[in-house]
Amino acid sequence: MPSSHPISTNQKTGWESRISTLLLKLPTKIIYLLGVSAGALGVTSFAPFHFWPGYFISLIVFSLLVISSPTAKEASWRGSSIALGFFGAGVSWVYVSIAEYGQVGGIIAATITFAFVVVLCVFWAFSAWLSWRLIDRFSQIPTSLWITLSLLLGEFFRGTFFTGFPWLLPGYAVENTWLFELLPLGGIWLTSACVILTSSLIASILLKKTNQLVILLAVLIIWLGSAFLTYSPITWVQQTGTLKTTLVQGNIKQDEKWLARMASQSLAYYQQTTIEHLDSELIVWPETAITYSLPQIRPHLKSFSEELAKSNTTLITGVPDLSPNQQDYYNAIWATGDGFGLYYKRRLVPFGEYIPLASYVGPILDVFGMPMSAFKSGDSNQPVLQVGEWGIAPFICYEIVYAEQVRKMVRDSDFLITISNDAWFGSSIGPWQHLQIAQFRAKESGRYVIRATNTGITAFIDEQGQIVAQAPQFKQTTLTAEAKAFTGITPYVNWGYWPTLLLLISCMVFSFLSGLLVRRKSKQ
Repeated sequence: MPSSHPISTNQKTGWESRISTLLLKLPTKIIYLLGVSAGALGVTSFAPFHFWPGYFISLIVFSLLVISSPTAKEASWRGSSIALGFFGAGVSWVYVSIAEYGQVGGIIAATITFAFVVVLCVFWAFSAWLSWRLIDRFSQIPTSLWITLSLLLGEFFRGTFFTGFPWLLPGYAVENTWLFELLPLGGIWLTSACVILTSSLIASILLKKTNQLVILLAVLIIWLGSAFLTYSPITWVQQTGTLKTTLVQGNIKQDEKWLARMASQSLAYYQQTTIEHLDSELIVWPETAITYSLPQIRPHLKSFSEELAKSNTTLITGVPDLSPNQQDYYNAIWATGDGFGLYYKRRLVPFGEYIPLASYVGPILDVFGMPMSAFKSGDSNQPVLQVGEWGIAPFICYEIVYAEQVRKMVRDSDFLITISNDAWFGSSIGPWQHLQIAQFRAKESGRYVIRATNTGITAFIDEQGQIVAQAPQFKQTTLTAEAKAFTGITPYVNWGYWPTLLLLISCMVFSFLSGLLVRRKSKQ
């Protein structure tokens, strides 16, 4: 085994020796506490806090703890401690959903939330373990590059298994930095790679790890290039028109939303409010604003739809749909009036809209009293909705976090629309994180995002990822604005995550070649 693991303090001098010595001498419990604290700090980089250095500090500590670990097993435990603090604080809104609306007590809700956080920690534990192994086995490649590759791989797995949970990816920490301008080039995976690469480079320099020159040059080029794009932006898309749009925020309480007595009452509110805004070309209701099934409500809304068509107004609303065999339910978006289309949600929320391994997990949830949902997912290839002459790519709630799904539907769209019911999250940080994610989809795709929610945060987001209009939370209200239509595609829409792979492969090749060159010169 190479001598670089564990860090040998007699090979170091100066401040890097003191850092190494400190990490080696700290009691294990103190190291884990440091990890949890550093992980929790990382949440401050995301909405609603927007303190962007927080997550960089988390990853610097993650890298320091992994590099200085005496064994791969210890590295995985240290990585888990960072993840425990980060996800424990970052997805704390899961507890709110379960405790307030899951029909279980606080203890069970806390247990389920903790179990969920532990599952998320597994991916970071794997990344830490893999980083240590690669650093130990291939010392000629910079440590910062191995950490970046390993953590990106872990985050990719986290965003894929059981439909995935790509929430709070590293790249979302860059909203208030120059790196935000990289989104049209490589999307969330490019910004994530840059965040990890920058942080792990700092940690490697602090520990005076060798062979970091190529990574240093790459990071400098990335940040300086991002600064250039910030002050000299490139126009990737072109505006083709506007669409006067009204979003209706019903503010229906989650524990009342599905009550029979509320179905007609909430529908009456949405219809009356819509009639008051027939000067808008598009009116949007939130996810499952209609709690009747579509076959039930379609005949009832026939005359209403005709009235909308006469005023050249399209209504888009969330509604559950029932299959012809009366067996399968779908979480759907329906367009009527001067538009048309029906979209079934493709990415369902585990344990919220479907139960993974239902035959095993279902009976357990029955014992706890947890209500089970049994929605079916829609086909992977569905057309966009039509609003007059415009094409609108639809996404229901959680689907907006899937950058690849959004990317594939952008080409046929003039706008993006996402409807949600964030009442599940209460007054937690969840709705703010959800809104921020939608901002990143807008910037990546060069499209306006029209976001209608039940309790907030209802908003219009422009093609630069900036919020141009926003409604207050927990208020029954409407929000009207001119949404701009765009055509054209960004490099990210065209190439996906290939720019990210190209960056990492280039760093690896140049690092390897520079290492060979150094060794050859040392032999001469």
